[in-house]
Amino acid sequence: MYFPLTRTMFRKILIFIVLTAFFFSGCERIQQVFPPEDLETTIKIGFIYSPPDPGTTRNGAEIAIALANEAGGINGLPIELLVREDNRDPSLSVQHAKELIAAGVSAIVGPDYSNIAVEVGTVAQEYGVPMVTTYPTNPKVTRNGNYSFMGAFIDPYQAGIMADFAVQELKAMTAAILTETGNAYSEGLSKVFIANFEAQGGTIVTHQFYDTGTTDFTIQLMKIAAVEPNVDVVFLPGLGAEFPLAVKQAKSDEFGIAATFLGGDGWDRPDLVDIGDIAVEGSFFANHFSPDGHSSEAGRQFATAYMEQFGTLPDGPASLGYDAATIIIEAMRRTTDLTSAAIRDQIEATQNYNGAAVLSHFDENRHAIKSLVINTVKDGKIQFYQSIAP
Repeated sequence: MYFPLTRTMFRKILIFIVLTAFFFSGCERIQQVFPPEDLETTIKIGFIYSPPDPGTTRNGAEIAIALANEAGGINGLPIELLVREDNRDPSLSVQHAKELIAAGVSAIVGPDYSNIAVEVGTVAQEYGVPMVTTYPTNPKVTRNGNYSFMGAFIDPYQAGIMADFAVQELKAMTAAILTETGNAYSEGLSKVFIANFEAQGGTIVTHQFYDTGTTDFTIQLMKIAAVEPNVDVVFLPGLGAEFPLAVKQAKSDEFGIAATFLGGDGWDRPDLVDIGDIAVEGSFFANHFSPDGHSSEAGRQFATAYMEQFGTLPDGPASLGYDAATIIIEAMRRTTDLTSAAIRDQIEATQNYNGAAVLSHFDENRHAIKSLVINTVKDGKIQFYQSIAP
């Protein structure tokens, strides 16, 4: 007798294959992969992130899902967030992406880092599942095809804004640069800052480099101190724990460098003041979000819900997780069906999105054209200073 292969039967067979393939990877993962018994009761969105740093992207995405479900989900169906941790391992992220797709996700939020997002983007393109990243800022993230979108602004944009800020707001005409060697983020921001600063009549008086893991910056700071009377700002686009140590040493009695330090979104660290101490007072850096810098109802709703859930105000990475998930949800609500192609098309069509940040649109490379905030360190806390419209 012939039994037609229904959609439900097909999905159960697919699930059996996935579970068999990953059986030896541990019971915990199997429990995560296994979906609810009734596959038609939820709309599934995958999420890949890198704890513990930045970590809070997951919190933001969870708030987005919770608020969306309170508002009726998607076409009356609740949204389920399927979460995977990649430990900053690209190969593990690729594996997770394939698991999530096999589990029936309609889209993927994340990953958190550019090099990982490039690899996952290959999978998203191959299977035709749209992906909106969180923390990545490298323009190369979307190079794999039209199913990859960036939720964050790109590195050249933030570096250019900080050069403008140095010249126009701080009236700086001379700058020193301190770059982490071999770090694409640090090197990329440094290059764009220099070009924009010089284009506005500024002068780079010295450009110094340090290796990842450096804890003593004596050699670099001696060279900056030698020209210190001619240095208005020091641009230090770091990601790890090295850069606050560099600022702390620069401001010590040994060097006494008085120049104002500037950075990119990598400065948005919960331990910034713990590491840099009073030395980071008066510094400025680009960021994606500030709880004090948004007066819109959507921004207030996000910050309030986040505080109620986690007992603290959201940071930049949390806002990126929230916005990436919400952009996907809003795209799903605008579709006449929930096919991957239709969702992708609606993500691309996003305009004037107002959430934690304001996103004007996605450009031809699917880069987010969006708002930026400049934060400062004042009274031992990261505080909002200025907002830049998209």
